Amino acid sequence: MAEATMARIRMERGATATAIITITAIVTMLILSALVPVACAFSHCQGDGCIVGRTIVAGGRSSVPVHQQHLAERRRFHQQRSALSAASGAGEEECVPKSRRVVMQQIVTAAGGASSALLFGVPTTNAIMTDETTSFANPSTDASYRQQSPQSTTSSTSSSLSVPNKVSDEISFTIYKPDLQNMQGGLGLELTDISFRTNFRVVIKSVAPNSLAEKLGIQPGWVVVSVNGADAERTNAAGVAIYFSRAVKALLNDASPTASGLVLTFRDPSKFRNELENFPTTSGIGSDEDGIGAPAVSTKVAPAGDTTQRNTDGSIKPGASVTEQSDQIVTITQLVPPKLCRRRATTNDLLEISYVGKVLETGAIFDGSAVKINGEAIPGRGNDISVFFVLGKQPFGQFPPGWDVGLDGMCVGERRRLIIPPVLAYGSVGVPRRGIPPNATLQYDVTLVSLNGLATPQ
Repeated sequence: MAEATMARIRMERGATATAIITITAIVTMLILSALVPVACAFSHCQGDGCIVGRTIVAGGRSSVPVHQQHLAERRRFHQQRSALSAASGAGEEECVPKSRRVVMQQIVTAAGGASSALLFGVPTTNAIMTDETTSFANPSTDASYRQQSPQSTTSSTSSSLSVPNKVSDEISFTIYKPDLQNMQGGLGLELTDISFRTNFRVVIKSVAPNSLAEKLGIQPGWVVVSVNGADAERTNAAGVAIYFSRAVKALLNDASPTASGLVLTFRDPSKFRNELENFPTTSGIGSDEDGIGAPAVSTKVAPAGDTTQRNTDGSIKPGASVTEQSDQIVTITQLVPPKLCRRRATTNDLLEISYVGKVLETGAIFDGSAVKINGEAIPGRGNDISVFFVLGKQPFGQFPPGWDVGLDGMCVGERRRLIIPPVLAYGSVGVPRRGIPPNATLQYDVTLVSLNGLATPQ
């Protein structure tokens, strides 16, 4: 409660300061605009005299305004100024009297630009963003926070990062010709399909007892990924049955003694969830800050192919355009394992995390719990080096949905690297104002600082 109150006070102070600075800038512009005619008048001084209105001041001595003398002096002034401009070649801007409307438009434009810069900060497209977690933390009192940031120097100008292309939760079975010849009553699988927009999932509903599928170890709830290389995630259950029938006929009609088998690939959803809690053992666990040699798990959340929004008859929906995507793969790497873990993060838990986010394709930092833009802290954050959110219950658009996938089962003190595809990040639109281009894959290095308010291992 106290932390929320302090955060609200910081935001109110920041808004008040921004309003005062904006008003000051507008008043300053008004004063300067009032001085423009005077500056224009005195800039007309050439040689021995200056023209001010209809009075000629020559050598500091006033004379009575004379119409003919005034016109002659004006002609002489313009001739001298034209000669000076031609000789200098500098192309200096002439001081041309402006209407009040033009002056006010310039004031509004300038003030609007100033207030936008104050409210929204420096544009990230030309700014350098750096992770400053270690500089914010106090080494004596915040030791647990200082290790949240990667050891290497990171900035928005770093090189591109590697793109994952493998998954760890897929299981393949090969059925050979003798097995198909002895198969009675089919493979023994009952299929059902689930559709969402342009994506399909064909799921195994049940496995017949004493069937070939049961002997192979195929389980209900698995997702059919492919049949002999044919993508099963772009069709329904009837389409998968057709793929299987064609593959079986082709293999049985193949008279070659070296005929290859029929390959079925499935995805086990529980495998990915279990591996998030028990990362596979590999050499060099957590020893490399770049994630090389660290244990990793991954899953494909959407297949490559057409993503155009269509009607049931196949026509494109009004306002939609033809779009496509590559395989959307989520990869989670355990950079630092927890020292002790008996309680893992799950849905509805309050998580305190320290993180830094990069665009995978460019390596540019676009966000973080403790970042600076061009060496300046972001207004309103109060030098905080962590953020709080509820796992699985975050408001839409506040954080990428990939966080709910990648942080599940995390322990206090654990650091993970999340590779989030566009479908679970900011999609085909991106966030250009924050340096996230359309269809960008994002990388987050995240440390769980506390779980439900407790920063000690549980």
